Amino acid sequence: MKTTRAKSPPKNRAAARSTRGDTVIELVPSLLKLKSILVPLDFSETSQKALVYAFKFAGQFGAKITLLAVIEPFVSPDFAAFPLVMDPDKVMRATQDRLDTLITKAGLPARLIEKTLVRHGSPFLEITEAARTLKVDMIILTTHGRSGLKHVLMGSTAERVVRHAPCPVLVVRENEHEFV
Repeated sequence: MKTTRAKSPPKNRAAARSTRGDTVIELVPSLLKLKSILVPLDFSETSQKALVYAFKFAGQFGAKITLLAVIEPFVSPDFAAFPLVMDPDKVMRATQDRLDTLITKAGLPARLIEKTLVRHGSPFLEITEAARTLKVDMIILTTHGRSGLKHVLMGSTAERVVRHAPCPVLVVRENEHEFV
């Protein structure tokens, strides 16, 4: 006589099912409500590493990505001796074109891109303000690993974003143990 035992539901909110004798555990992605991710880019190879992480997260959780480029104002102590003649609209369009080209060259799936933004100002302020106004669920950015006197004088954009962001921030280091 064969006895069967009723299975109790999993205790860790993961669903289990049996296929040909193997037990497969399906994690329920709805435990994390990740719908929108903000990825600030400065077009460096390091910052593009954040894009790789963002697309993995977006693919797994069904989230959309907003790419953000921030144009820092140029300040010269002697503006009269070094006149800077750049049309701000032209710079904004060129930066937007670079974002579009980056998406195309990297072969990123357009279905995961919500929008691309270009802002002008202090990077950490613009990143945190964009996160706040867009109500993103996560920011993924990279750090350049500045150290020593340069770090003391300039600080780190990533550190400032972590301190002031209205949402969780994933900081991807230039040289790290990668998990994607």
